[in-house]
Amino acid sequence: MFSVSKQDGSKSPEIKNVKRLHSGLSSLGITPQRTSISKLMLFHDLLVDANTKVNLTKILNWPEVIVRHYLDSLSVVMAAPSLFDEREKILDIGSGFGMPGIPLKVMFPGNDLVMLDSVKKKVEFIDFAVKEMNLPNVETVVGRAEDIAKKRKHREKYSMVVSRAVATLPVLLEFALPFCSIGGTFIAMKSSRVQSEIDRSENALNLLGGQIDRVVNVEDKLPFLPGRLVVIRKIEETPEIYPRKAGIPKKRPL
Repeated sequence: MFSVSKQDGSKSPEIKNVKRLHSGLSSLGITPQRTSISKLMLFHDLLVDANTKVNLTKILNWPEVIVRHYLDSLSVVMAAPSLFDEREKILDIGSGFGMPGIPLKVMFPGNDLVMLDSVKKKVEFIDFAVKEMNLPNVETVVGRAEDIAKKRKHREKYSMVVSRAVATLPVLLEFALPFCSIGGTFIAMKSSRVQSEIDRSENALNLLGGQIDRVVNVEDKLPFLPGRLVVIRKIEETPEIYPRKAGIPKKRPL
């Protein structure tokens, strides 16, 4: 379905200004390799082209992609400095077209990454992009979190689980904590209005074996991104009955 488009000889290649990207990376304490920036630029080209075939995202303008896709995804490092050590086994739930997983893999390539989404066409794009970018140790899974979390290969096998814009926190906890190893971390990327969701999450946390460690304000380092990172520590094994059957967590949150 996806392929690399040939350049139209009559058009000059787009010149991408990377100053905003470098500035944001510096604020996050990330020193990129030259190939890392090139790979993010390549991913943007692949995304723009693929979006003409499959509706992946409405945000395609390069300056917006830098802020709302790349830097937003990489803000996870504020909650997980262990990413710098590059020894994490990461699961990205609801990856969509590759956020936050792809930028995290590009900047911290030593971490293992599994990207899960229920939409096959989106996962096919991720597979295509990963191959074109030559990213090592990336696996993709097509399916619903409620089903995949029941499989022994994935259950409580990840030291870090991340998710962006998938569901409200009580629902997201049921999706994510069954994947997280005891002592591991789940990072929920949420808006600045997350406190009301946290207030409704006590029962889910108790049932699923999680505990909120802290809430990180992304604006502290990236003032133009009003997000919050809710850091949940997995302190106990999740009972086998969770997650419930596909669809039930959203219909009847814990």
